[in-house]
Parts: sequence; C-alpha cells; structure tokens
Amino acid sequence: MAVFSGEVTIKVKFKNLKVPVGYGMTSAIIKHKCVEQAYATSPWSQIKDSRDKRFEVTVEEEVSCN
Repeated sequence: MAVFSGEVTIKVKFKNLKVPVGYGMTSAIIKHKCVEQAYATSPWSQIKDSRDKRFEVTVEEEVSCN
C-alpha cells in the first residue's frame, strides 16, 4: 500500500437551482448540493442515479506529493 499526500481541486457549476431564500440556510444548501453532485460522479458512488443535469463537475487539478 502506498501513502500519498496532496490536493484535488474540484469545480462545480450549477444553473437554474431553486433554493429557498431567507432561512439562513441558502449557502449551506447550495454547498451540500454541489458536494453531493461531485460525489455522484465518483466511480464508487452509491448515488449515481442522483446525478443532476443542472450541475457540471470538473476535476481541475490533482497534485500529489510523497
């Protein structure tokens, strides 16, 4: 087994996402949905069926240092 340290930068764009405003949770809901969609693109994801076409997930940069 190898041991790695590094960083992965993931960009999530979304369009036409309806979120309730005024509850103080707007930002949290948007972040949750973005992270959820990033996970849904993983080859090992158990929520592949939850992929939403309003989201575009891109792995921008992978840097690993040993």
